Formats: sequence, C-alpha cells, structure tokens
Amino acid sequence: MSILALLLAIWLIGSLIGRTDPQPQLQAVTSTPPSTPPSTAPASSSTSPPPPPPAPPAPPSPTAPPGPPAACEDAQVNVVAEVPKPSYEIGQQPEFKIHVSNVGQLPCTKDIGRAVRELVVTSADGATQLWSSNHCFATEGTEVRVMQPREVFTYGLSWAGSTSDEGCRTHTRVGPGDYLLIAKVAGKASNPVVFRLT
Repeated sequence: MSILALLLAIWLIGSLIGRTDPQPQLQAVTSTPPSTPPSTAPASSSTSPPPPPPAPPAPPSPTAPPGPPAACEDAQVNVVAEVPKPSYEIGQQPEFKIHVSNVGQLPCTKDIGRAVRELVVTSADGATQLWSSNHCFATEGTEVRVMQPREVFTYGLSWAGSTSDEGCRTHTRVGPGDYLLIAKVAGKASNPVVFRLT
C-alpha cells in the first residue's frame, strides 16, 4: 500500500470520528438579581414637648395657736350693708340687712351683738343722718362669736321710711329721692348703698 493510500485512509477515519463527537452542551445560566430588602420609610418621629415644670408648692396654711381664738382685728372683719331692691314706693318698708364676716385666714372672736350693731340712713350726699336703728330698737345684749374664716352672720330689720331721733320721740316721713344706707359693727362702717324712694 502506498503512502498516499495510507494517508487517505487515516483522513477518512478521522473525519468519521469527528462527526460522531457529541456537541458540547451549553448550560444556560440564569442570573438572579440580588434580592433587595424592602425599603422601610423612616418612622416619623413626633417630638413631644417637654413636660411643664412642677408647680411650686403652695404655702402652708396658717395654723391657729393652741387655746381659744384671739380677738378679731379690724382688718379681719368685713361689714356690708344691703338693700334688697334699688327702689321703693313711699309707704313701703324696706328690709335692711347687715352682713358681718371674717375675711382673715384664722378663726377669731368678735362681739357682734345688738349693742354694737347699727344701721343708718343718710341724705344722698351723706351729710345728714336721717334715721338710726339704735334710736327705736333695743340696743342691749352681747353676742360674742367665734368667727370662722369666710363665715358670714346676717341680721335684718325693717325701716318705716321716716326720720328718728334719740329715744325715738319724733318721726317725720321722708319724701321721694335718693338715700344712703350704712351698716356699722363696733364702729367699723360699711360702704354706703344707694336706694331710692319714689
């Protein structure tokens, strides 16, 4: 066999073997994108205002000393005159009132009896006294009270609409016009209250 024939035979055999080689398998590679964590919105932070500063402690209430209450000072006693209505007809009898109270912080004692109470009617300018409850009503008797803070004592009497004098000897009916009522307790006077007779 010639060399040419041998080379031809080798080439044929090589061609046949090359055709039967299996084709390489390409493996599909699927790339998965990296998982992204869910986005979390930043929590809205609500800033609370700082708490208010604590209130200063209340001053301690005054404590009454041991033993019976002391006598009321003038500054502790409040006197108020009252006329129930601003206007009356001639012939009506207003019911005047006097209110006595302790405006202090501690109990105190005070004589508020009939002997130290007085209601007075004056002219509109306050210059002339026209009537006094002490002229025609009994003024005897004491009434010593322990007056608690803000406690009010009230007394009343009717006015006949006339003048008076010491001993209640003469009376003259007053005419229409404006008048003042003043209350007094142990010399301490109230503010005047205006009322009218028509």
